Parts: sequence; structure tokens; C-alpha cells
Amino acid sequence: MHDLELIKRNYPQPDKSAYFNTSSTGLISKTGVRKVARFNKDLLRFGSKYAEAFYLEGIPKIRKTISRFIDASVDEIALVPNFSYGLNAVLPSIARLRSVLLYREDYPSLTIPFELNDFEIYWIENKDGFFIDLNELKQTVSQHKIDIIAISHIQYLTGFTIDIEELASFCNLNDVLLIVDGTQSLGAMDYSFNKSGVHIFIASNYKWMNSGFGTGIMCIDKSTLNKFTPKIGGYNSLKYLDQSWKYISSIHSYEPGHHNMAGLVMLEDAIEFKLRLGLGNIADYNRHLLNIVTDKLNEINVGTSGSSADNDHRSNIIGIPGDKSLATYLQDNNVVVKWRNGIIRVGIHFYNTESDIMRLVRHLESYRRTNPEYGKSSY
Repeated sequence: MHDLELIKRNYPQPDKSAYFNTSSTGLISKTGVRKVARFNKDLLRFGSKYAEAFYLEGIPKIRKTISRFIDASVDEIALVPNFSYGLNAVLPSIARLRSVLLYREDYPSLTIPFELNDFEIYWIENKDGFFIDLNELKQTVSQHKIDIIAISHIQYLTGFTIDIEELASFCNLNDVLLIVDGTQSLGAMDYSFNKSGVHIFIASNYKWMNSGFGTGIMCIDKSTLNKFTPKIGGYNSLKYLDQSWKYISSIHSYEPGHHNMAGLVMLEDAIEFKLRLGLGNIADYNRHLLNIVTDKLNEINVGTSGSSADNDHRSNIIGIPGDKSLATYLQDNNVVVKWRNGIIRVGIHFYNTESDIMRLVRHLESYRRTNPEYGKSSY
């Protein structure tokens, strides 16, 4: 697969833990920390001279690296602070569209902005605590002539993965604007913005991108950008022409202020490392570990979100039924997970190993020996 020793050296798990909480916060790299320290040291020594040079040379270089990573042209990419900023910045531009379809259990950062901006909202539910029926979604959109679909690529709680390309194809055929939150997928899956057909793709980088906090990536395809011009502006959307500042509408309008330069240094390092490993290799390895953990959980009669046979919609996140006492027990034994709404969330990424999974399984078995009522549960 890829060089596990190299990954372990660069992304050490904290306190010798089995770290399964990338779906909350991804680990950052040693090389990234060193590069950020060097950036800050240069900023300390040279001040504006270094900052201005980085702005003119460093940021365009990083933008090209992101372009290669996500397969989008540089004039389709906005460097934003996070997903929430990107979505809220876009909404004024699409305000003439009034109806939106949302998934009831999606992350609130995706749904609340539409509620606050008085969009007409239609909701789709899951079938079994996991499965989102794409055919039902399409029927709802067609029946109500809905203008927008906004949905997460991967659901934060259960790990359900929507078929983005099929959904985008439907939206393009029916003149529906598709907005996708890629925060729980970007960095763990091999994703091409251009091939996906998505109109607006936004992701924070502190999870599976392993880039720390304060940066995000927003991609808007050129036809959508032309159709829905930005209603936001600032320093990066201005040009100094004829001895005065001129506002020029472009993807840079969504970058109104100065960038988090140190954060972008960390992001560039993370992307370069992933490109070195190969995104396809990372995705294949994560899938390999996912298959192991689901098999082992089935062997010990512990349920997971969704049918055990529904591998087509599984992702790098799985949900295990359990109360907070189980989550606390795992945490106390250095198995780092997240408890949400009766689900133990386990996130698997490229720095995890088979031994991490076996530690998780052993502690689940150990917990059940003292809590015999804990066992397989359906969603």
C-alpha cells in the first residue's frame, strides 16, 4: 500500500493511542509543524517584506497545488477560512433561488444558514438511521420543483456516502443547483471536482485533510460563478487601476480579507504528503481497514450503522451503538472515539493500522464482559 513507517513518523498518534477521531479533528504532521514554525520565524525577522513576498509568490503556488489536488482550475478555487464561512458567503448570491432540499440529520452548519435566510425548505429523511434513498430525493425535487440541493458528501454521524456523481448528473439535467459539504470526505477519498459535476463544493480542512484549523477550500464551477455573481468583496477582489481601487468580480471575491498564511503553509504540506502517497492509495487503504473493522464487529456481534451488506454507501466513518459509558471506557483505554446521540463514532484514516482496530475490538469485548447487556443492536 503506502509507507506506514513514513506515515507513523510524520503523523504520530497522541499518547500512544488508537486515534479514531479524525471525523472531529485530524492529526497534523511533524513536517507541517516545522514549516509553519519556519514561516513564523521568517515573518518575525522580515515582517512586511516577507508577508508581501509570500502573498505574491507563495499563495499562487499553494493555489496551484490545491488545483492539482482537487482537479479544479485555479479560477474556480476560493481559499476560505472554513465551510461555514463559504456557505454563508454564497447564500446572498443565490438568494433569487428560494427552495432547497436538505437532509434532516445533516450537520447543522449546513442546514441552519438556509433556515436563517428564509429559504423554503423541504426535508428528506433516512430509511433506517443510515440510508438516504436517492430515488426518493429525486422524486421530491421533481414534485416540488426545488431549486437547490445542499447535502454532505459523507454524513458526519453514520458515515453514509451519497453517490455524488449520480446526484450531480440529475441536478445538471434538471437545472438544480447542487451544493456539497465535503468536510467529511476531502482528504480521505479520491475526489475530482471537475469530474463530479458538482456546482459548489466546500470543505473545511481540519479533519481528513489533516491541515489544522483556519483554512477551507471552496470550488465553484465557472458557469455557476457567472450565473450567480458574488455579493461579497474586499481586498482580494480589488485591483489598483488608474490610481484607484476597482472592484472586479471573480472567485477571489469570496476571499475578501488577507489569508491565514500559516494555515495555508500547513495545508500545502498536507496536500503534498497525500499526493506523494496517492489519493487512490489512501482511499484503498482506508477501505481495507473499514472492511476489517466491520468484519470484526460482526464477529463479536456488535452492530454498525446501516446494513452489514451495504458497503457501497459506507465511508471512512462508522457508527457503533453504545451509550456514553462505553465511549468513556474506550477513551480511558486510549481508544479515541466520539460519542454522539447514542452512537460511538469511529473514523478510520491512513495513519490507523490493523493493530488499532484490534485494540478497539478487544476493548469492546472487554466492556461487554462486565456489561453483558451490550450487544448487537439495529438502527
